[in-house]
Amino acid sequence: MVVKVATPVEIVDGISFRLRTDQIVILEGCTAPAKGSEQEKKAMAKLGELVLKRKVAYEGHSIDTFGRTKASVKYEDGTDVNKMMTDFLAKL
Repeated sequence: MVVKVATPVEIVDGISFRLRTDQIVILEGCTAPAKGSEQEKKAMAKLGELVLKRKVAYEGHSIDTFGRTKASVKYEDGTDVNKMMTDFLAKL
């Protein structure tokens, strides 16, 4: 797969975000908290801190039935966003 660089502009839920192109990227290997739960609110806030208004590199692994890309996401310096969110979600 090809690594792409983009800037997230909106958090969709606790494990996914929207790009300027309107594409939605889901963090591969992360399990989303229940919709509307306090955990989801915390996960959305954390994901926002990690990716909003920052350039991220993502490598898509698959596309789900809704057209969302499941991907490994990293900062340009190689820091693994998926791992940071997995660790955060495990503590909720």
